This record gives sequence, C-alpha cells and structure tokens, in this order.
Amino acid sequence: MARQLAQQGNRVLWLTQDSGPLPAALWGQALATEATAIGPNLWTLQLQAAKLLEQSWDVVKGLEAQYLRNPLLKQVFGQELVVLPGMEDALTLDAIRVLYDSQSYDYLVYDAVSGKASLRMWGLPEQMDWYIRRFQKVLAESELARALSPFIQPIAGAVLNISGSQDSMNQPIQQARDFLAAGRQAVQSAQHCLGFLVTTAAPADVEMARYLWGSAQQIGMTVGGAIAYDASVPDQSLASIPSQSCPRLTDGNWEPLMTAMPNLAAAVQNAPAPVVINEIEKRVKLFLPGFTKAEIDLTQYGPEVTVTAGDVRRNLFLPTSLKNRSVQGAKFQEDYLILSF
Repeated sequence: MARQLAQQGNRVLWLTQDSGPLPAALWGQALATEATAIGPNLWTLQLQAAKLLEQSWDVVKGLEAQYLRNPLLKQVFGQELVVLPGMEDALTLDAIRVLYDSQSYDYLVYDAVSGKASLRMWGLPEQMDWYIRRFQKVLAESELARALSPFIQPIAGAVLNISGSQDSMNQPIQQARDFLAAGRQAVQSAQHCLGFLVTTAAPADVEMARYLWGSAQQIGMTVGGAIAYDASVPDQSLASIPSQSCPRLTDGNWEPLMTAMPNLAAAVQNAPAPVVINEIEKRVKLFLPGFTKAEIDLTQYGPEVTVTAGDVRRNLFLPTSLKNRSVQGAKFQEDYLILSF
C-alpha cells in the first residue's frame, strides 16, 4: 500500500514497531529510527521504544519545569530509563501524533506487530480521557477533597509555578483533556484514520479478522476493507466491507501486490460507521461484527453507558442531549447493537 500511494505521487511514510529482521528483508535495506528516504515520495521509519522514551522524557521534564517551582526530574536522564510494560504503545502513539501534526507526509502507513495490541494503542486517547474525567469527578465530590480544600490552594501556590487559584490548578487537567480529545477525534474520523484487516482463507484467520473488526468498532476506528493474502475471503464472512485478494511476492516483483491494494477514497466512502447517533429518535447504533449477542454486555451507572464486547470495553461518548438519559431498550440485530434512550 505504501509503495502504491507513493507511486501515485503522495508523500508516504511507512512505519513499524517491528524491530526484527522482516522489515529490512522487505525493503532490501536496514531501517533507521529517523525517517529515511527509500525511493521517490517514500520514507521508512522503525519505531524503537527506548529511543522514543528518551525523546519523550525531555518533554516530560519541560512540562515539570513549567508547572513546578523546583523541578524534581532534572537530574534523571532519558538514557537511564527502561521501558515498562504498556509504555511502548503510549510512546508509539505519541510518535505517530507528532508525525501526523507535522503534515510532512500525505499518508502514514502503520504496520502493527499485533492487531489486538495495536487496537489497544489506538484506543488510548478515549480510555485515558475517561479515567481523568471519572476520577476527577469522584475526587472533587469526595469528603477528603472538601476537608482539604482550605489547604490545597495555599500549598499548590507554594509548590506549583501557578497562582494557586482553582481555575489555574484545573488548567493542566483541561489541557490534557483537550489533547486527548483531539486524539480521539482523529482516530474516530475515517478521513484521518482508516484500518484494514489482513487475513488468509483459513477459517481461524477469518474468524480472528472478524473479531478484530468488531474490536476496532469498539474504539471507533473505521475499517475500510479486508486484504486476503494469497486467497479469496468467503463471500459472507466479511460482508459490508470490500475484500480483495493479494498475491504472493515473487522475485521481488511488487506490481501485482500494488495493483491489488484497495482504493482508499472508496474505502472511506463505503465503510460502515462504527457508531451512528440519532438524537431526534434518541437512538444509538453500534456496529459490532464478529460478536454474538451472548458476548455483548451493557451497563449504565449514572450518565456513563459502558458496552463490553468480548474483552473490549467501551464507555460511550454521547452528545449532551443523551448524556443523562437512561437506556430504555437494547437489541442486537444484523451485527448492530441498537440502544434506545
């Protein structure tokens, strides 16, 4: 796909988390941790967590210096740090954000090592925003907060490099939420972020593709099509999206593979939307292929509506008109979970 888009005159960056030998074998040369030109309109980039951690640590120290009168982390250096479990996804997503915001490329083609892990990464903006929003509300309404409120502002004024007023203390939290909201909107816009399933004709692979398809809908990512490697996908298994066969790479001839790639404009236009909200009818439709009714669970606590499909959980981001309404009805029909408020 990267080769095809570059041949069409687009500036394309192909990037991967795979630090093994396969990317170098595919491209015919070693990949670097900085974007490297590999042909006309085409660059490659190998994302390595340790390198990304070093770069991000400088940003963290800059933020600390901005908000703390006496920074604590200035004597800790990125080259000393090790990558903890879960950090790699956050670092990778942030690196993609920086590349996306730079507008240096027309397309970023991201090759994930694991489909399931990749979807968890793309879902981080929405999930992290939920944690901030929910626990901020719980803390603000707690007896502990009320008891400590007379002391919080004077202490904050002494420690933080801000005035200590409530609005001033809320500013970093609001900035973080705005930052995460921008990420969520990008991931959930088919014009900006589009996923493709890759499978073979093996029944187990097709079922996994359907599962990943439904999981992608849970984070709001649009899936534009399926690419079947050296095979044709059975007609009904991945209905609603175009499925195309991709031949094997033979003697380094990429032309047949490039020809087989889906048309992105058509994929964006024809892909089913993960969520359809009808405020007039007070109804929400969630597209959840790959799951059965028995695998879907719905819970509501106050204004929060949570949908669990398999082991993927989503807290619905509802418009104001529906946010404080109770779910009156739910049914699962033709791969759609339909909620009435």
